[in-house]
Amino acid sequence: MATESSVTEVAPEIFLIDCYFAGLPGQCGVFLIRGETVALVDTGPSVNAQDVVAGLNHLGLAASDISHILLTHFHLDHAGAASFLLDHNPEATVLVDAGSIGFLVDPERLVRSAHKSLGEVAPHYGTMLPIPGERIVALKDGFELELGGGKSLTALHTPGHSRGHFAFYEPGSGVLLCGDALGHFIQEASYIFPATPAPEFDLDASLASAARLAALRPEILLFPHFGFSRDAQAVIRHFTEQVKRFVDMAAHLEEVERNPQHLSELLFRDLPSLGEDEAKLQGGILTVNAAGILHYLRQSAREGL
Repeated sequence: MATESSVTEVAPEIFLIDCYFAGLPGQCGVFLIRGETVALVDTGPSVNAQDVVAGLNHLGLAASDISHILLTHFHLDHAGAASFLLDHNPEATVLVDAGSIGFLVDPERLVRSAHKSLGEVAPHYGTMLPIPGERIVALKDGFELELGGGKSLTALHTPGHSRGHFAFYEPGSGVLLCGDALGHFIQEASYIFPATPAPEFDLDASLASAARLAALRPEILLFPHFGFSRDAQAVIRHFTEQVKRFVDMAAHLEEVERNPQHLSELLFRDLPSLGEDEAKLQGGILTVNAAGILHYLRQSAREGL
């Protein structure tokens, strides 16, 4: 059941709902924007759909009140619960980049591939059920969604974490919902670690997207992993430094050390102090990130970059 601590109003009528990813608070969330119509940005994983519904209920809403589900990207921890929420709402539409629509319509291959690459943390990501194509709208860069009540969202193509990644900007409040474009945020320490999964992580694209988001001069950054910051420019600079440093760290490893386990151990040492359960979860996620960085370096070497 949702509590005061699991639903946070980060700006007027913009709420962070904790999904309790892996049974832990503060690991993964979704964002609800309430105008005259209601939009949900990301859905969390399928295994946490009921936590999202509980958050909606805490706000006096039900899944049937959602008009639009906007997905920053197709990964299971961001889009996995979409089909489950749609089951309770025959009218809502899903908005996602055009290249990801196929994954949502027929997610079997995506789920199989994700579970193979996610390793020991895979159970926390759940699954994804098919979404009818007629309920999906293809996002384009600059697309504007009017919600009424002074609320709107502008879609911003921000590749780097994935090729079809979108962030969303709410200009009335200066809120930027950045998805995974700026990595994972440990709010208590104002610490960023980049999210760099294979096969689509791209350093140059990540840096270009970060620069684009910085140019908006947002007032607040919202992170699904996890929380928010009102020091947007400093956090974006921190991300830029971190993603370059992590890739450089991997690039300077000896050949025998170039494996995800070793690199993830180095990345883990960089993290602030964590509780035992969170440390175990983040260790698994960092192994996925390390594999993505090493994949990027191999790909870059093949392409002569």
